[in-house]
Amino acid sequence: KQWYQRRVAITAGGEVSCDAAAKLYKELRPPGIRLAQVQAGLEALYGDGMGDALEKQDFEEGLLELDRRYFLLQDLMWEFKVLARPDGLVTEDDAKLLFTATHEQSFSASKYEGWLKSRTIRGSGVSFAEIDVLLCNKPTSDEIIAELPSLPKEHTQVDLIQRSATTMITDRTRSHDKKKKLEKLGYLKKLQDLKAKRSENLKQRKSIDNKFKKSEDLKKLEEHERKRQEEEDERKRIAEEKKRAEEREKLEELQKAAAEKQRLKDLQDQEDSAKLQDAQEENERKAKEEAELENQRDEEEKRRKEEEDRLRAEKEADEKRKQKEAESEAAAAAALQADILAQEQRALEADKTKQNLLTSQMEEEMAQRDLMAAEEALEAAKAADDQSKIAEAQRLKKEADERSRTSKMIKRLTQAIQSRDVNELETTISDAKKKKINGVETYVAEAEDLVNLLYAGMQLENACRDRSIEDIETAIQKINDAGYEKVLAKEMNEAELLLKKLKRLEFLKRQVMELKQQTIAELKSYSKPPPVVKFVMTATFLILGHNAKDIKQWNQMVVLMGKTGKESLKRRVQSFEPDNISWDVAEACQEILVGMDTGSVADVSAGAAVFYIWCDGMVEERLSLPIVIPKE
Repeated sequence: KQWYQRRVAITAGGEVSCDAAAKLYKELRPPGIRLAQVQAGLEALYGDGMGDALEKQDFEEGLLELDRRYFLLQDLMWEFKVLARPDGLVTEDDAKLLFTATHEQSFSASKYEGWLKSRTIRGSGVSFAEIDVLLCNKPTSDEIIAELPSLPKEHTQVDLIQRSATTMITDRTRSHDKKKKLEKLGYLKKLQDLKAKRSENLKQRKSIDNKFKKSEDLKKLEEHERKRQEEEDERKRIAEEKKRAEEREKLEELQKAAAEKQRLKDLQDQEDSAKLQDAQEENERKAKEEAELENQRDEEEKRRKEEEDRLRAEKEADEKRKQKEAESEAAAAAALQADILAQEQRALEADKTKQNLLTSQMEEEMAQRDLMAAEEALEAAKAADDQSKIAEAQRLKKEADERSRTSKMIKRLTQAIQSRDVNELETTISDAKKKKINGVETYVAEAEDLVNLLYAGMQLENACRDRSIEDIETAIQKINDAGYEKVLAKEMNEAELLLKKLKRLEFLKRQVMELKQQTIAELKSYSKPPPVVKFVMTATFLILGHNAKDIKQWNQMVVLMGKTGKESLKRRVQSFEPDNISWDVAEACQEILVGMDTGSVADVSAGAAVFYIWCDGMVEERLSLPIVIPKE
């Protein structure tokens, strides 16, 4: 009842719903019973017309019914597990055994048959949730009477009693026969085991109830002691509050006296502080004016230094530009001089070749005339049948024929040299060596030298076209070893200039590639980078082909610096070539980098200094290339 008064949440009308009853009972007997059991128990006590609520004064009786079902369910659950199959279900026959063991003489065969018919699938396994409510329900008197054979309506109550007695004797006989049948099936032993276990559980439950009653008495004593302690604590609290109130009054009086004393003192201090404040304000005003003047001087000094740095950077850039222009002019003049010398050398060689060609033609004509004269003399000697003249004529003809072959080969070699065609030169040289013609050795050597010269020039041209440092160096070395540097002076000058640029670009790339990841991480770590760092990295990404709008914010550049693989910054720099930069981008980057130098950038960031060197070299290389205007 105490638990009921403390725990039961009733409605305004003094009623308890089935849901509330189930929740309250769960607090009393964890984990409680199903809502269907609660509804069935309350309906068994108060009938189907109880609705969804229970009167407050009837709830105690309802709790006893729920307790009966709770403890009965514990036994039934154990018995069900004994009979259950591996899948957790029992057969319909085992279910009937549970009904018989639970209801005993009150077992209703018709009610059991009705339950069987109501099943969706006859013969299937039976779960505990399907029969737990039916097992806990007590058969009513109406259900017991309904099991008796039907009687005519005019029979009296005495007849009904007599018929009931007869029925009971018949039922005992049937029960005896049923027991024999159950013994054969082995069910009787199971029923006896279940009853023995139920009796043991009942003893345990009584023991638990006795302990529960003792615990209730102990709770009453504890409750009484708790109330006594609360009353004692309340008395102490009142006394403490009274004492604190008296102390608070004394403290307030002391505080009032001290406040009055402090007020008089404050009046005096206000007068003194006003004077002191005026003096402090005057000092602060003077200090502020001096600080402003100092700031102005610092700003002017800063602007002066910035202007000097700007002018110095512009002067250095102008001197550097003039130096590069002078170097370019000197290189152009040297190239022009080398070209002039090469042209003069080629002109001399052309004149020599032309003269050799004329000489070979004249010698060929002379050899042809001598051959004709020798043939005529041979014919005349044969006609005169003069053997000495015949022999002389044959000797002259052989010499003339030899001179003719020599002059023709010289002419072919001279023409091949004049054409400067490698294939024709190699074919003519091969024929001259195969035919073993005397007197052409000089021309063959000249032709072979020309072939070597042409091959050296082509090798140098291919190396320059491929922009391979190693191949260019090899080609230049071969030309120097062969002594062709004067003849190929123009090509050598261009190749050496290109080699110098390529080595510089390679140096710039190597500087970037040798950057440690820690240095790039340092650049990425800036949340607000110094202006120099931002300008250098902006120029870097513009050169690599990014639009200005895509790198307007620093965090956008941080994302690009954080990419890996082929898209990493170092890999992109390594594979980049200056001719991929547009002229407009090169000029824009030159304007961004104006006023900077390697030293000033390195003072701010070593990593940014490396990218500055690379950007400056790329821009310089691109602006040194000719402007390519696309055709319409």
